[in-house]
Amino acid sequence: MLRRCQGLAALCRDRLYITRIPVGVTAQVRTLIQPSFDYRFISDNTDQLHANALARNVRDSHPHRVAKLYDEYRSLLTSINESRSSLNSISKELGELASRKRPTLNNDPASGLDKVGKEKAMDNLRDNARIIKATVQGYEARLSTVESHLRYEAAKIPNLTHPDTPIGDETQARTVRIHGSLHEVGKVPSDGVNASDLSDQDFKDHYDLALNLGIIDMEAGAQVAGSRFHYWRGAGALLELALIQYAMTRAVSAGFTPHITPDVARSSVVDACGFRPRSNAEEARLHTEMGGSDVIAGGHTQGESSQIYRVTPVAEESRLEEGAAAADPLCLVGTAEIPLVAMKQQQILDKGVLPMSLAGLSHCFRAEAGARGRDTRGIYRLHQFTKVELVILSRPESSDQELSRLLDFQTQLYADLGLTFRVLQMPTHELGASAYQKFDIEAWMPGRKAWGEISSASNCTDYQSRRLGIRARLPVSHKGGVGQAPQFVHTLNATAVAVPRLVVAILESFQRPNGHVVVPEVLWPWMMGIHVLAPDSLHK
Repeated sequence: MLRRCQGLAALCRDRLYITRIPVGVTAQVRTLIQPSFDYRFISDNTDQLHANALARNVRDSHPHRVAKLYDEYRSLLTSINESRSSLNSISKELGELASRKRPTLNNDPASGLDKVGKEKAMDNLRDNARIIKATVQGYEARLSTVESHLRYEAAKIPNLTHPDTPIGDETQARTVRIHGSLHEVGKVPSDGVNASDLSDQDFKDHYDLALNLGIIDMEAGAQVAGSRFHYWRGAGALLELALIQYAMTRAVSAGFTPHITPDVARSSVVDACGFRPRSNAEEARLHTEMGGSDVIAGGHTQGESSQIYRVTPVAEESRLEEGAAAADPLCLVGTAEIPLVAMKQQQILDKGVLPMSLAGLSHCFRAEAGARGRDTRGIYRLHQFTKVELVILSRPESSDQELSRLLDFQTQLYADLGLTFRVLQMPTHELGASAYQKFDIEAWMPGRKAWGEISSASNCTDYQSRRLGIRARLPVSHKGGVGQAPQFVHTLNATAVAVPRLVVAILESFQRPNGHVVVPEVLWPWMMGIHVLAPDSLHK
């Protein structure tokens, strides 16, 4: 069995690369961190890596192809080194011949060659050198192609998987625990909170409640920005701000450093964090450029459409060829995890700063391609929302413990809100590219009569840190004893507050028979005296 501490990312070492610029497009060239994979490790574990990819429903991962390319790569390196050795020998011989004194009587006793013979020998050496140089150039051109293909194929191999992870799709998720009992309650509590005193009213949907309360405006959002954008209004705006303050206050008390992050990140950074910044067509085109001949279902690891929005300045659009993209375009982030992790890229941290606990507030943007049905009603699934995200950079040996810390923080946060929720250990199909282990938390939403995801927590081991060059000086053992060396840290992430989902849970969980909603007491400090949401409650 592969060692857990490796993660997929243990297949890598850091290397610099220059971003690819589309033909005919002038763009600024930036030096970025790109993983240099441990091809020997992949070659030695192809069957296990292939089985791991299939278990995660990743269909375009080909470790055996990497092994074959790596054999050619090593053979080319050997040929290049041997040829360069021959060139060095020729150069040395030419130097020795050229340094000898001219013979006085058309004869050189030291070499046994007359002047004509000496010049002929040097010409022969130069001819051989030209032939070998041309051969080396051919080898190097092929080596560059093979190396590009190696990186492309190795990059498609997902992280390794925690051995306790259930195998299969979302239906195989394992319930770890349930907090609360609202999922067993059939009618609205008379006071909106106490489930021992029930009314004869059925639970209403969050959207009906929100419209009656006047706290959101979806119509204006659609007119200004398109469908599934919204305005918070009145007490709804206060509720978002209260949830943010609640999460940030708790996070700071737990040792997290607060940040307000950029809402955009470079495409290369998004990719390095395990998200997908390319369209299916771009994936297929890149696959063809890399010499791929097999058909990739959906053009990506799991056939899903990209959820990423790409941002291109109008001035830059005018300089691009039709259908072309910028070399490394900006993308709207789907989570503050991306800028929080990436802010430490290309750094070697002191061991004393670990674990590094970060909390980030950002707007999040998701295309939500493929979403349909009741998930698109109201604010359950939006294109833009506000979220507080937690990120931890840890020592490799302590990342399991840090994941438990994140889960404990989340469960206490939601328990103090009074929500009924369950913790799920997510199966292999739900891990994405980067997660080694993942837990989701779902709140019971009685208006929807279903559990709905409100957060997740993941241990990505060193998948992201190797792609972004984030290391720390940590103790290592060697023959001479114990020293220090840069090692890749482990990265973890967890949602503290995804505002719309928590608002859905709050509205549906704490509604009264008259349609008013009780505000959780832990949010009162930021609600300007509003303890119960009612129509126009802000100005009463």
